[in-house]
Amino acid sequence: MASNTYDAVGNKEDISDIITMISPDDTPLFTRLGRVKATATVHEWLEDALGKADNNAQVEGFTYFTVNATPRVRLDNPTQIMSRGVQVTDTQEAVLHYGVKSETAYQMQKTLKELAFDCEKAIIEQANKVLGSMAIPREFGGLPYWIITNVLSNGGTARSLTFGLINDALEMTYNEGGHPNILLVSPRNKRIISTFTAGNTKYMDGNKTRKLSQVISVIETDFGVVECLTDRFMPNDCVYGLTPEYIKKAFLRPFKSGIDLPKISDMLRKIVVGEWTIEMRAEKAHFKIEDLDGILAA
Repeated sequence: MASNTYDAVGNKEDISDIITMISPDDTPLFTRLGRVKATATVHEWLEDALGKADNNAQVEGFTYFTVNATPRVRLDNPTQIMSRGVQVTDTQEAVLHYGVKSETAYQMQKTLKELAFDCEKAIIEQANKVLGSMAIPREFGGLPYWIITNVLSNGGTARSLTFGLINDALEMTYNEGGHPNILLVSPRNKRIISTFTAGNTKYMDGNKTRKLSQVISVIETDFGVVECLTDRFMPNDCVYGLTPEYIKKAFLRPFKSGIDLPKISDMLRKIVVGEWTIEMRAEKAHFKIEDLDGILAA
């Protein structure tokens, strides 16, 4: 048995039991994604798809016939180790603080929020899978890596985000069997969407005061109502249409907080560490609109 997963032979493979039938405000996507268990450093799952509809009419007394079943597709994504840590001198921990009982506990709370930002950023920005080595960290592929079928591009030429583009992307995805219900956008593109005068949904506020809201949180399209989700890590040059039920967080090692490190100096040291990846179960259920200019009309 080897001392690391790169050299080891015979480690049990991880294949999710879930087979897909179609090919907090600051971390809105990470928070919304469901959770599954990973059992290896390369997390694998199977994906299936329904066949296309056919003209199906048989004569009386017809001869039964069968066809070969279409094999499922095996997909994978490496797990990524994430960690953050803090250190506070024993003196700083001992002195009195205004509004804070423990400096170490306070810093750990900040660290957990920062780690959540790291997770959100990785999902949205990581465009490649890195299998890694003992010298190179593993990285999972995020949205840019996985979403390749339903992509509306403009040949590299920037153009405005319009209601028509969103409808086109939804139609493209619908024809592939998908039905996105979330539009993931940057703060600037959220403002652009709020200027739409057709096809949007205006609504009364939650207190039913009959005051018309100026902010569009959902868009009513030809393919249903789509919720606009603003994400600080989204760039202005693209938007994603997502079906969150087909994206899962797969944890090999759930995050553990407040792990005490050995005492090697006159200070307290704690870390948070975990290992996880993204399971993209149905790539065709999502879309991307790229080559956007991010310009807000006057």
